Amino acid sequence: MAKRKTPEDTLSERVKMALEAALSKQGGRVYDYCGPVEDGLDLVVCNNDIFGQLRCYGIQIKTGNISCSGRPNQKIKEIIGQLAIAFGKEIPVNGPSYRLDGFYVITDGDINEFANNYIKSASVGIRNLHFIDGCSLNKFLQFAEAEAKTFEQT
Repeated sequence: MAKRKTPEDTLSERVKMALEAALSKQGGRVYDYCGPVEDGLDLVVCNNDIFGQLRCYGIQIKTGNISCSGRPNQKIKEIIGQLAIAFGKEIPVNGPSYRLDGFYVITDGDINEFANNYIKSASVGIRNLHFIDGCSLNKFLQFAEAEAKTFEQT
């Protein structure tokens, strides 16, 4: 029996397709880590920086709001745990393994200031931690999906 798709699975697929479209001109790659051994990641985005060095960023995708009011809830604890797992090991990317250069937590909802600060304070030592809320995500998706349609038509 096939596993039923969750809203996070659906959002992850949409984000992956948009990232692939956005990175296609630059030669970057998107790797899907969703599944039972995801290592705290849903996606990994790899692209060469301006000096030709490979940079890999982990992405964790959540649906709904990420919020708390002083005490962490289950979603906050899960995000912190996933960050610790992802940064605690090298991630295999198309053969060789790499340490992540940064991490994005993406949601289609809002991220309140308490949650943002709590996750950052609990993740001391994790560099380049970024949060993308629903508003920023929608702008990116609209841009990337428009680019993908333009690319298909040429």
